[in-house]
Formats: sequence, C-alpha cells, structure tokens
Amino acid sequence: MFTRRSAHLRGLLVSLLVAVAAFAAASPQVRVAPDLDDVFVALADAYPGARPEAVDAGAQLQLQRGEVALRDLDSVVVVPGVTLSLLADDADARAFQRFATSPAGQRALIAAGLLPDRVTLVDQGGRELTIAQPVERLASPYSLATYLAYGVGAGDRVVAAGFLGARDPDGIAAMTRIDPRFPDLVAFASQETTNVEAIAALAPDVVFASARSEWIESVETIGVPVVVFDGESQEQLIGAMRLVGALFGPDAAARAEAWVTYYEEVVAQVVAYTSVLDELPKVLFTGTERTRVASGEMYQSFLVMAAGGTSVTAGLGGFWNDVGVEQVIGWSPEVVLVPPYGRASVAAVLEDATWRTVPAVRDGAVYRVPKLVAPWDTPVPDSVLALVWLTEVLHPGLVGLSCVDETTFFYRRFYAYDISLEEATGLCSR
Repeated sequence: MFTRRSAHLRGLLVSLLVAVAAFAAASPQVRVAPDLDDVFVALADAYPGARPEAVDAGAQLQLQRGEVALRDLDSVVVVPGVTLSLLADDADARAFQRFATSPAGQRALIAAGLLPDRVTLVDQGGRELTIAQPVERLASPYSLATYLAYGVGAGDRVVAAGFLGARDPDGIAAMTRIDPRFPDLVAFASQETTNVEAIAALAPDVVFASARSEWIESVETIGVPVVVFDGESQEQLIGAMRLVGALFGPDAAARAEAWVTYYEEVVAQVVAYTSVLDELPKVLFTGTERTRVASGEMYQSFLVMAAGGTSVTAGLGGFWNDVGVEQVIGWSPEVVLVPPYGRASVAAVLEDATWRTVPAVRDGAVYRVPKLVAPWDTPVPDSVLALVWLTEVLHPGLVGLSCVDETTFFYRRFYAYDISLEEATGLCSR
C-alpha cells in the first residue's frame, strides 16, 4: 500500500513539474529595444496568455524600430515604424506576435496612447469617412474587396462575405485551407441582392461595397460605415490596397505597402521587356459568355497590354460588352482568354463551330486564366500573378519570372498560406 501510494505521489509530482515547466515555457521571451518599453508593457499587460518577459539573451522575439522587408515572413508591425520579429520558430512566440496585431492588441496600444482611436480616409467613391479603431468585424458583400482584406492579413476579421472564385469545389476547398472558418463566412451570393437587414444582423464595424452597389445609403442609415471600391485600373487597385491597409491598422498598412512594392516591381520588370516588342499578339478576353468581352476600360485589358499583347477590345468602353460572332471573327484574335468564373470554359470556345475560323481556336491558343480562390484576372491582390502567367503564355521565357516561384512566394507572403509546389505548378500550367 505504501509503495503504491509513493508511486502515485511521485507520479503527481512529476506531472506537476511537467505542468510548471510547460507553463514557464509558454511565457514568450522578448528582446526589447531601450526606447520601446511602453509598447512592450502595453502589449504584455493585455496579453491573455502567460505574461511575456523582457530579456537580454535567449529571446524568441525582438521588438525594435524598423520596417518589414518584402521577403520577410517572420515580422509584423505593431505601431508605425516598430516591428516584432521572430528569432526562433516557437508556437508561444507566434501566438504573442498574432496578439500584438489583433484587435485586442490594437486596443491595448490605443489605450496606452500609442495608436489612434479612429482613422479618417477617403474611399474610392470620393467620400471622407472617419472609422473607429480597431475594426474587428468586416462584412464584405463585394467579393473582390473581400480578398483585399485577406491580402493585408485581416482575413480573420471577416465575419461574412462574398467570395467570387471560391464557389466551385476546388475554390471552396482552397479557401477552406486558407481560412478554416470559410464555410461559415459565405453570406452573400451577390452584392446586388444584399439588404440592410442582413447587414444589421451581422453587427459589423464596417462594410465593403462596390461603387455600383445600390444599397450603400440604406446600410449607412443604420450607422454602419460603408467603404466603397472602384478598381478597374492599376492605379485604383493600388489605391484600394492602401485604403484597406489604413483601415485595419499598422501591420495591415505595412502589408499593403509590401504588396504595392511587389506589384510595381513585377509590372516594371514585365513592361521593360514587353514595351519594346515589335510584334504583339492580338488577344481577346471573353467573359461569362463567349461573346461577352472585356472593354478597354477594364482591368483585364491592362493585363493584356502590360503582358505584351494587343487587346482587340481596347476601343470598347464601359464594362462587359456583348458582341456578335461576326465581330469576333473580324477581330481575328490569335489568343483567347477565358475567365475562371461563370459558365465560361475553354472547351465551349474550342467546340463552337462558328469560331473555327478564329486563329486562336484554329491553333489551340485558348487559355483559362488561373485562380486559387480569387480569379487572377480581376482587380485583386492575386492579379499580380496573372501578369506573370500571361507573359509566359504570350512570350515564353522573355522576362525570366517563374509563375511557379512567384505563386509560391505570393501566397505565403500575402495570404499566409503555405502552398505546395504541386498546387503552384497546377495553377501555372496551361
């Protein structure tokens, strides 16, 4: 009896020691720059886990002044010009890092007077808005704007949204890998059918809308700010990313700037090669129907021209245009691009007898634009990859950018999604 009790007590003691050790290990160790004690204390005092410790050596994290480099996957911005960087790949350290940029972390920094309690911005509808910080609940009936939030690291603040491109089985599976909450977030099949009651029930801090949305004023009457987007150009997409970054705090703003840097670098590298080409293939970008085509004012036409193609619809205005088959034959496109949404398909174009005289169909140069979740041809962060992919389609080997390499980097950097080589290769295949 004594022996069994002793063994039991020893077991309890061992378990207690293990628990104590685990608890001690759960306290993140942070090397804090001398002038950043106020930032550290504000975050450490509010942290719901084991209180982080400021140490000089053996730290798992470092709080310092500086900026996050484009290819740095281990640093976040907690207040402008101040970064919290991983020194060791440790789960507890990562948890504290996530807290530091979360709404709870932002609230702690706001309470300490280190971040503003509201931001004033001008949306793409030209309206000035003042929005309380932090924004914790986002409703985004406008599918394309949903991906802007994910691109700046604020996907965890989405409470309901539309997700163009993530409605088919592959898109649903991919979006669920990126955000396991996704099946519970899909609330808007179309931005046109959104109503104020549906928005009110979500109790959002902010709502994303298209400039073409007709329900904006109705939502604003219930006291919810609506941020309007209108992004059919390179400049508007850059502006949209910066707008979303400013809305969600300093880390989101830094991520938006990193994306802008990356986007502009890719565009400049591609255009440097394609702008001096003598012969440019004629390209037709179709829509959800074979004879629905992208106008010259749409983002798709920018991608075609930047990638070294001639958009045969450059002279058309407005949004999507419906044209006749005779017009398509007259344009005589050498390449036809099909979007990854709606009922559009490569097979439908290739098998249409009325298109057989079109050079692109005759030569088999009909391609479906890729998507993981967001369609690459639309004004979303992922569209930088469309430029790389399309340049490879039109001018193989010209620029020296690898679609697979850039796809791998992009999703790891901007979606925090560790995409596999197989998946990246599949997206870039033609």
